[in-house]
Amino acid sequence: MEKNPVRTTGSPKYRRVILLGMDGLDPKITAPLMEQGQLPNFTKLSQRGGFSAMATSNPAQSPVAWASIATGKNPGHHGIFDFLGRRISDYMPELAILRMNPKNVFAKREAMFLPVMHGNTFWDHTSDNNIPSTILKWPMTFQPKQNRARLYAGLGVPDIKGGLGRYAFYTTKDMAKNEEGAEKIIRVKANGNTIKTFISGPNVAKLTAREAAKADLNISLSDNASIELQVDGKKINVKKGQWSEWVEVTFKLGLMKTATGIVKFYLNEVNPELALYMTPVQINPKDPAFVISSPDAYIKELADQVGHFYTLGMPEDTKAVEEGRTDEEAFITMCDEIVEEQEKMLWYELNKFKEGLLASAFFSTDRIQHIFWVTRDPAHPLYNKAYAEKYGHVIDDYYRQMDRILGEVMTQVDDRTALMVFSDHGFSSFRRTVHINSWLVQNGFMTLTKNITKEDKDGGGLFQYVDWKKTSAYALGFGSIYLNIRGREKSGIVEAGTDSDSVSNAIIEKFSKLTDPKDGQRAVRNVYKNSAIYSGAQATHSPDLVIGFEDGFRASWQTAIGGAPTEIMEDNLKKWTGDHIIDPTVVPGILLTNFAINSKEPGLMDIAPTVLSCFGMTAEGMDGKPLI
Repeated sequence: MEKNPVRTTGSPKYRRVILLGMDGLDPKITAPLMEQGQLPNFTKLSQRGGFSAMATSNPAQSPVAWASIATGKNPGHHGIFDFLGRRISDYMPELAILRMNPKNVFAKREAMFLPVMHGNTFWDHTSDNNIPSTILKWPMTFQPKQNRARLYAGLGVPDIKGGLGRYAFYTTKDMAKNEEGAEKIIRVKANGNTIKTFISGPNVAKLTAREAAKADLNISLSDNASIELQVDGKKINVKKGQWSEWVEVTFKLGLMKTATGIVKFYLNEVNPELALYMTPVQINPKDPAFVISSPDAYIKELADQVGHFYTLGMPEDTKAVEEGRTDEEAFITMCDEIVEEQEKMLWYELNKFKEGLLASAFFSTDRIQHIFWVTRDPAHPLYNKAYAEKYGHVIDDYYRQMDRILGEVMTQVDDRTALMVFSDHGFSSFRRTVHINSWLVQNGFMTLTKNITKEDKDGGGLFQYVDWKKTSAYALGFGSIYLNIRGREKSGIVEAGTDSDSVSNAIIEKFSKLTDPKDGQRAVRNVYKNSAIYSGAQATHSPDLVIGFEDGFRASWQTAIGGAPTEIMEDNLKKWTGDHIIDPTVVPGILLTNFAINSKEPGLMDIAPTVLSCFGMTAEGMDGKPLI
């Protein structure tokens, strides 16, 4: 782990520092709404201090950005480069935001996972120097360090199965086996007015294999507008078009061990067919199966104050909307509830906040924009005027909601309190999807052992048809290209040094000229060599090249998992219509402060050193600079 010697630079400038993170807020939406008087508290804060765009990370992905905000360093130090990385032993994609501990043979809950972010955060420094520090829902902090900071981990926290969260959809309908999301469908059959089924839980070791523990779920079809659920002896009534209350579920794990999770249900339909959505089984904050806070008991303290709440790192279920298991109304209500839960936590802490550091982050703003961006873009292939008229207000509503939250927090801010409001990146339209591996194939950098057909929607995902002995480069994640380096990759053929430089330069030259065959529009703004954007002990694990797409383009979902479909580009026909994984110069975030800043071009790595400066401290080795 890299060291950050901390020293005192003078007397603290402030007694308290409050940080409000609002994921995905974009200056090109924020500024006009402020001018129109729709964000009065944003405007009031900007008049006290300042408002500006804030440079994001490269790439402009939430895990990368939030880790850079926390550490004040570029990804070469903290080691987060993408949602996905590659397992160097066999090229396979693997999650970069969640890491199981392979040495935890006795399945100890406190050792189930390993931290993914390297280095020290600004709250590590403050808490180590006896400054009370509380951090709510910060990404990339799972599994949390156990130190003096009070922290509830955010993005990266798994469901009770140890994954990133998979919903279940109970239905009596006949569903096509090849439809998207089919693996999450549980077909049920009514016996009279009763359905007996199950809720799938953690995997349990059996004599010959591992299989999921199951809890009984009984469904009574009482009328056309509601159902009654029975779980663990408790009865829950769910009305059509509404969310249920939180339901505790107990799973038997053997050897007298149990684990409890929590779920919510949404009833789409009762007649003529049952259609019932269930959230991923969340870690129960009152009885956490894994350690998701520091100290371990802190999550229970929060639950005692606010009741059950979503604990999954990314709980807003965009997949369920995309796959038709919930509708837009259900999704908006889900996001509203998540924001309300986080507000309650913030105010629990704010009401007793006398001195030190308090940081809280909101994320539904990002998910709302991913789904509803199409309402702002008539050029998007999915644009529909009636849909835009119906849901065109939703994104602005969430900006106004963040303004309301800010206004309420500002009532607690005095002249001894520094307040910073920021987003990790902005947003833009995702109209065209780019299959980077397909481009590598067509330009001679990757060779396949067979021709992929149009019927193979994944394009031979997981590199299943790649001839590694004839492949010099491959892509995975959302814009990362790796060279097939001899001695580094399992079947590497490119010599490090002059040979690899030559391959990199050739890819940069050719890929930078990529245009859309549909209209000739330029698709790529920049292709970055890792040496130009990363430095630090973890830089050796970075992609060799990072693609910075132009506005409207993004790496495909197939690219993320190593697929190479037949065409290089396609229309994006998923409801995930907005995105930000494009060139970082296109999607800056925002920064609002109640103090004047000393930079006309602040960047997100400046936040950590600014926090320390507020307390009269500095940490060596940060890439960012204090803004005060």
